[in-house]
Amino acid sequence: MKQILLTVAMLAVALTAGAQNKDQLLSSISKAEAATQNEKKAANPNTWIKYGDAFMNAYNDLMGSGWIGMSKTEAMLLGGAKPASQEQVTINDNVYDVEHYEFHDYYYNSNGLLDAIIITKPIMDKDLMVQARDAYIKAAEVDAKGSKTKAVNEKLVALRDNFVNYAMSYYTLGDLEKAAFYFEESIPCTDNPVVNSVDSMIIYYTGVTYNALGNNEKATKYFEKCLEIGYDQQGDVAAALSEIAKKEGNTDLAKKYLNDAFAKYPSSQAVLVSLINIYMETNDDPQKILDLIHQAQVNEPGNASLVYAEGNVYKNLGDIDNAIKCYYKSLEIDPNYVYGIYAVGNTYFDEAINVQTEMNNLDINDVEGYEAMYKQFEQYLMDSIEPFEKAFSMATDNDLKIVIASCLKQIYFRFRTKGQEYADAHQKYIDFLAANGIEE
Repeated sequence: MKQILLTVAMLAVALTAGAQNKDQLLSSISKAEAATQNEKKAANPNTWIKYGDAFMNAYNDLMGSGWIGMSKTEAMLLGGAKPASQEQVTINDNVYDVEHYEFHDYYYNSNGLLDAIIITKPIMDKDLMVQARDAYIKAAEVDAKGSKTKAVNEKLVALRDNFVNYAMSYYTLGDLEKAAFYFEESIPCTDNPVVNSVDSMIIYYTGVTYNALGNNEKATKYFEKCLEIGYDQQGDVAAALSEIAKKEGNTDLAKKYLNDAFAKYPSSQAVLVSLINIYMETNDDPQKILDLIHQAQVNEPGNASLVYAEGNVYKNLGDIDNAIKCYYKSLEIDPNYVYGIYAVGNTYFDEAINVQTEMNNLDINDVEGYEAMYKQFEQYLMDSIEPFEKAFSMATDNDLKIVIASCLKQIYFRFRTKGQEYADAHQKYIDFLAANGIEE
């Protein structure tokens, strides 16, 4: 009984210590805030720095001693508090071991690495990092002599990292609203007179996250900012803006985004596909796209990717013959342009798949139709072998070789009974894929 009472007493002390810690944090913030309300002290940048530090001390305390990417082994070596409870959860098809502490949760992935830290019990309604950021910026505003510029700069840059890490934690766990909020709130940490830097990558992530949320207004705001600062992701930002404009019924603006991007990145597949789609949806003449490509080809006659891009346009329009001609021409321009010959094989392969789909939709009694289409199906597969084999031999990118090998394995499996050479080729690509960790 005495031992039980002692344990209960120790637990009470621990709980009291936790409550005192929270009270101490709030007390520190309150005292620092009181100093900012004193007219004389408020004119001193140190007052605002201490105010910001009080918020960050509270934030760091609530987050615990862990860090993103920390292993469970490192956590054990650190010692510290034990989790109040543990559980396993699945989020976005990923399994996490979750450790629940008094003020935060730790999410360890299947490799035992810390993927996310989330504060579960805030100590106040105001966001601690936002308050700290505003206090540091205020410190710079009242620092007439600039004596604290370096210190404030360092604090704001470090705070930016905290915002981004916290945003990524929420992004990892699928809470896009919180992720977008913290990405967005990180931007003023660098976009201010003290740091005077534009964090282009975070502006892009903010746009992407708001776009995923369907918040067109904010997604447009940050994607437009990306275009303004030249962080356009080779046309992907324009393609995203075009989609938003289309959703809002502004097809003219959608076309403008894409045409501007196409002028800059004529070989961008994302831009090309979007242009084709919007011209087809609005019953416009796809020749406009081809005219743009031809204009670009005149400017860069030795650019194989421009001819390849023309082939992609024809392929998307269903003009397979002209598509294949362009793909072969891209290889003539640059004999090392593997994507040209790969596209020939892939075009034939895709056509075979299309025919197979049509075969499956035929009336069961249409034997003649089925046999005719089956011959066409096999011919397309046969036609794809030579360009695929050439692309496989040319490719230096192992990921591309794996893609090609996967197609060839399927094709040779289909023809394995036609001759030993087909059966041997089938086995060759089985072995290649297995050597790359891809089993049947």
